[in-house]
Order: sequence, then C-alpha cells, then structure tokens
Amino acid sequence: MNNLSELLTDTQFNIVFNMLSLGVASMLFTTFFLVLARDRVLPRYRLAVLISATVTGIAAYHYFRMFDSFNHAFSSLDGAVNNAAVYNVGYRYVDWLLTVPLLLVETVAVLALTRQLQGSLLKRLVPAAALMIVLGYPGDAKLDLWGIAPSVWGLLSTIPFLYIMYILFVELGKSLVRQSEPVRKKIKLLRILLIATWGVYPITFILAMNSDGFNADQFVAREVGYTIADILAKCLFGLLIFSIARMKSAEDDAEFAKTEFRD
Repeated sequence: MNNLSELLTDTQFNIVFNMLSLGVASMLFTTFFLVLARDRVLPRYRLAVLISATVTGIAAYHYFRMFDSFNHAFSSLDGAVNNAAVYNVGYRYVDWLLTVPLLLVETVAVLALTRQLQGSLLKRLVPAAALMIVLGYPGDAKLDLWGIAPSVWGLLSTIPFLYIMYILFVELGKSLVRQSEPVRKKIKLLRILLIATWGVYPITFILAMNSDGFNADQFVAREVGYTIADILAKCLFGLLIFSIARMKSAEDDAEFAKTEFRD
C-alpha cells in the first residue's frame, strides 16, 4: 500500500520531494556564497555578482513555494486528499519571468561593456526573455486562452528564444574581441550552458503536450528535468559569472591579482 500519495508511487513521490529539496538547498546556499563573496571582485564587477545572488535568491523562495505546493497536492499523510490540479505550475513561470531576464542582465554586466552597448543589448534581451516566458506559460499549464492550442503557445514562445540566441551569439559575440582569451572561453561556456539548460524546457513541454489528464511518469520527468535545468542555469551560471568577475578583476588590477591569486 502506498503510504505517501494516492497519485504517485512512493518512489515517484520521493524523487520529486528530494529534487525540490535539492533545488531549495542549491539556490539558497549559492545565494549566501555570492553575497558573502562579492568583495572578492573589484567594485565595477560586484553588480553582476549581486544580480546572480538575486537570481538564486528569487529561485530559492519559489522552490520553497513549489515544495509546499507539492506536499499539499500529493501527500496522503494525515488524511490529506490528493489533487494534482492544485499543484501550482505558475510558481515556476513567475520565477522564470523574474530570473531569466536577470540572467541575461548579469551576463552583459560582467563584461563591463560601454554604457551605450550595454543599453542596446539589454533593451532587446530583457523584453524578449519576458515575452518568451509569458507565451510559454499557457501552453505548459494547458490553459484554454482564446482557443489557441498549447502547441501553438509553445511555438510562439520559441520565436523570442531564437531571437535571444541570435543576440547572444551574434551581437554579443562581436563585443568579445575586446575581452581576453580566458574570458572569451568562459563567456562561450556560459552561452553553451544557456542553450543546454533552456533546451530542457521545450523538450519536456513537447513530451507532455499530447497527454490527457494527470500522468505520473510525465509529471516526475518534468519536475526532475526542470529542477536540474534550474540548478545549472542559475547556480552554476552564477558561479561562472563570479569566476569571470574574478578573472577580469585580476586583469584590471595587478595588486588585486597579487592579493587574490598568490601562489
């Protein structure tokens, strides 16, 4: 007899429970680290590090909310009645609406580009990121809005995604000639990380697109996939931003390099 949930097996319940717990811990302690370590870079790069901490801090809050919502929706303990419909997928999309634009802001900020170039990039990246999330939510939540099918919402969401990729790889790529070779390598790694992690979301969306009602296997796969992608796209991404900030600080200030990178 299943002791944890009426809709999930004990194994499925524990997998999602532990993944959401991992999400909370990863986001929370990455935030602590970035805030405490902000003084280990020069002042001009601290904004990028603090934006990274803001991203993981926002995500930590929403993972707390998702963790609570999951227990409320799926736990059969203490006489609770399972209802998959009350699991709030909106928490993820509110989180992404706030954090995805900030991920792009920190990428631009850490390069210390000219104010004009920064403004030009962000005026295009931030609205495109917000539009991508807003258009993706009705499809993932399977909302019946204006008679538009979920697959169409997914397709519409792909358009700003491709535009963001164009700016990151073409427009931003033009500015990398001014960066040192080690920094260029790290920025290229950041862009690959974004593609790899953001690619999880449409794949998961497509796999669940034709399902009717609640499907336990698809639910578990979605939550695990989204959580792993979030940890990589926010925690690992933030730590790479911190690494680039340290590297550029050392390039800008020889005294800083001697102090921070002593043999």
